[in-house]
Amino acid sequence: MKSKISFLFAAALLSQADAQIPTQPLTVVEEKVVEVVQPSKVVVEQTVTETGNPGAPARHRLDAAIARRQLSIVPKAIEINGKAPAPGTTVETTETTTEVKLPGMPLRVYNTERSVVVVEGHELPYLTIPVLFVKETADLLDVESSVALEDTAAAIQEITRTDPGAVFDIEGHTSTDGATEMNLNLSALRARKVFDELTNHYGIPVTALSAHGYGEAFPSYPDGSESQMVLDRRVLVVRVK
Repeated sequence: MKSKISFLFAAALLSQADAQIPTQPLTVVEEKVVEVVQPSKVVVEQTVTETGNPGAPARHRLDAAIARRQLSIVPKAIEINGKAPAPGTTVETTETTTEVKLPGMPLRVYNTERSVVVVEGHELPYLTIPVLFVKETADLLDVESSVALEDTAAAIQEITRTDPGAVFDIEGHTSTDGATEMNLNLSALRARKVFDELTNHYGIPVTALSAHGYGEAFPSYPDGSESQMVLDRRVLVVRVK
């Protein structure tokens, strides 16, 4: 890490935030009128041309059934030779993992194949929700992001009705575009935004949620194109209890 960073929600938005989200491709319809042999009959041909970023990733609505299933998985302790590993122990695996270590925080090992993160000997299931933000802010980008929050809230509400002791952490993550400290602050603000939406707007108990930002420490596309980095400006919901 480039410098020791205070890990707080309250942070100033700097001028070079990472969330350079491309807008949806602009559709231009060109209309051409062509006369045919029959009197008074007109044929209208339409040519549709898409401009913008053709390589931008498609937006998909959160699958409610998958969300409920993933967040219903109860965290479990990992055992090595019948014993729980000591804090900080690295568990060897052939699966794809990413280690994240921030000052003052325990080591986190993300398993992207199974959507779990290992923290201090416990395996915590997580769900990536399709929420995007306005550039340089923690404001939700579009209707699709609001719908994703609504679906996430519904999944959490259903789980807490049958398991009132369930607790979830909202994780903010960014792309590698921008300064490290700025991205850490911005990720915390966005995590807090989702926390506030879920508690204030959808009535999720504050005791069932927490929120943290992890900045650019867990990118899927560290050297990606702009359209790829959109996917790294994301929010995870991690079941911690």
